[in-house]
Amino acid sequence: MPEVSENEIEAVLERLKVEFVDTARDQLDDVELRIDTLDSGGAISADDLYDVQRNIHNIKGQGGTFGHPVISRVAHLFEDYLENVGGVLVENIADMRAYIEAMRVALIGEEHYTPMDVEVLLRSLPTGTPQGFSAQEFHDVDVLLVMPSGLQRKMVARELLSCGFNVNRAYDTMEALEHALDIAPDIVFANNEMTPFSGVELSRVFGSIERLKDIHFVLFSSYERTHPHLSGLPENVSVVEKRQNFAEGLSTLLMDWGVFGKMAS
Repeated sequence: MPEVSENEIEAVLERLKVEFVDTARDQLDDVELRIDTLDSGGAISADDLYDVQRNIHNIKGQGGTFGHPVISRVAHLFEDYLENVGGVLVENIADMRAYIEAMRVALIGEEHYTPMDVEVLLRSLPTGTPQGFSAQEFHDVDVLLVMPSGLQRKMVARELLSCGFNVNRAYDTMEALEHALDIAPDIVFANNEMTPFSGVELSRVFGSIERLKDIHFVLFSSYERTHPHLSGLPENVSVVEKRQNFAEGLSTLLMDWGVFGKMAS
């Protein structure tokens, strides 16, 4: 079997990148079509919602692979937004269009974006507040929740949203690090049992990076701070034990920090 040359490999990768752009545009067209239906008074079915989420998830997953990391980050925030507000809702049409437009623009010229351009773009996107919390006072506090998918993460996210915070999610510690470098959050809430490395290790990485070292870091753990399982945890990292009064411990910590207003340093 003849060996594939480096030039041939590069040609294949370039073709895949072009195909990604075409596919992503089709997927965004599909999402916008369903939003247009909603905007004109039509209904969004469960299948429609599934298709919207599937399209956005596919763009998120493939963007970084095919040379479009910015569109992947925007798609990730769009996923967080939809989870925060509870789905594709008529009240949020303008916000959803903002995400679609940001992804369309990124498809055209994200290779020219500077790191500052990326941060400004990501921070400009709406974060969403659940309809049930619409009366809650908004606080300009960006939080990053680093937990695996599941009921526990939904409960913690709901608690943080109810405080009026901007909530973004990371599904593993590598993704958390990438997100934090894009948009340095005010607070990181991280489960200790994570992959590919633990929450303790993530907190140590944050402490070693100038841009991230002053971020408030909260570790969720089944162990007390003095337990050997948490050895190496930096002194400035707070620990909230996952037990029956978890919500109370979390609320007490947030009040001590004075985050229900301007973020305390």
